[in-house]
Amino acid sequence: MNKIRKFAWVTMIAATAVAVGCGPVGTGAETDTAGSRTPKILSAAHLGQKAGELSADGRMIVGRGKDYVPIAEDPVALSARLQKSMAERRAVAWRIVEAMLEPQKIMVGSESFDVPLWHTWYEGKQGSREVEGKIKLFFAKLKACRTANCQKSMEQIAAETVASTDTKDLARSLTDANLGRMTASLQGAAGQPENLGRGGTIYSPSFVEHILAQARSIETCHSLRTTNTDPGPSSDRFSHCLAEFPRSATMLKTVWLPLQQGVPAPRTDATAMTALIDGGSWPSSPASQVGSDKIYAIESAEGKTYGLRALHISTKDIREWMWITLWWSPSPDSDFGQDRPASIARFNGGVWANYKMCVTSAFAEGDPAPWSSFQQGQPQLAAALKATHEALVRRANVSPDRQLTTWCSNPNVETESNNGMSNCIGCHQYASSWDPEVNRLTDYHYTLEPNPRARYPQHGRAKGRNNFASDFTWSFFFESTPALIRQERERNPRMDW
Repeated sequence: MNKIRKFAWVTMIAATAVAVGCGPVGTGAETDTAGSRTPKILSAAHLGQKAGELSADGRMIVGRGKDYVPIAEDPVALSARLQKSMAERRAVAWRIVEAMLEPQKIMVGSESFDVPLWHTWYEGKQGSREVEGKIKLFFAKLKACRTANCQKSMEQIAAETVASTDTKDLARSLTDANLGRMTASLQGAAGQPENLGRGGTIYSPSFVEHILAQARSIETCHSLRTTNTDPGPSSDRFSHCLAEFPRSATMLKTVWLPLQQGVPAPRTDATAMTALIDGGSWPSSPASQVGSDKIYAIESAEGKTYGLRALHISTKDIREWMWITLWWSPSPDSDFGQDRPASIARFNGGVWANYKMCVTSAFAEGDPAPWSSFQQGQPQLAAALKATHEALVRRANVSPDRQLTTWCSNPNVETESNNGMSNCIGCHQYASSWDPEVNRLTDYHYTLEPNPRARYPQHGRAKGRNNFASDFTWSFFFESTPALIRQERERNPRMDW
């Protein structure tokens, strides 16, 4: 979700390295190979059962999960309802979290183990690179169709491509090499600022299908140089480059770390939230030791245990997306976890009951008292929300933009200086947008700005654009999608769209 550093599209194209994905078409070879041990999803086991062991040949095959089913409500009405009520916003967010955790079955012999729906979807560049494989397969199918004069549309071929692989091999991503890259991506302050906040990306089937169906528009797009004030091309389209994603589209970011390192857990109570908004940054905190029974955990092929310290979830339920983030906490039932539904503990042996959550669904905060609905039943959450709101109001008074904005920042991800008071939607609005001052795609780095308040009101949370080149999706360009599409086109220069 929040990204501190954004490299230009051209940089991503130059750095693209093609690797094999799923399906029979890929010609590269994935460099990450399994070790001598069989990987495990430790949290896949039912209570009382052994951990989710793999089959004898070390491969974990799970049925490819269904698409996300969006909330059955008019998106305009839903957006308005959520903007004006923090209680409704959080209730819907927890509902979406529950949908993401819906168990998908792994059969190991006669035993059945549960894997969350999101973990069966398509991994991006920092995982097993399944999206790259789908792009390759799509162009193979497109070429075959054009050769045979099949008369199928791009949308039909895209749908066939996504439907062509109904299983996922989780063992390909459960390696130290893959998980280590995800962990290193959060250590950019030590010399890799381009990787800050990235983690591992995962996409729903409809997200991938939309990218494929829009391949021509993506590859031929020459309209990125729109200014912040330029409107979108139509009332139902934010971008001049591609149609908006369907409501079922979902993008996620997973952030893992070796459990032997312990999990940092900054406080998120009322006092801590006041200090955060006034100071701008999440404070450093000692790492808490946690066992694999208290965090969503996996064991790599090499035998190292990793825990999921944070999970970002973005769904297109509304036009400007729902922005939800979960973080592990040693005190999960306080403040931002106090309203967590009991049903969340039904999944994966109860490990998800150890996560807190914040959410935003719009730029402007439409609830004049976001804490009020929680004062009776969840007083610690109410106090944290009130402290956050009051601190935001104080800071907004000195901002060029006086409309109060929303807040949502993950203490286990947004750890760079001044990033604690940011939010997801404020950052993602600049995805793939053109910066006329430097004549390139946006390099969004608030802390490096000489006068950040002027260019990014309310610390980047305020709405600053009327068009969104990639429909709020940083991942769209970070996964080098345009470069991959162009590369496949160049391999087939005589093939018409």
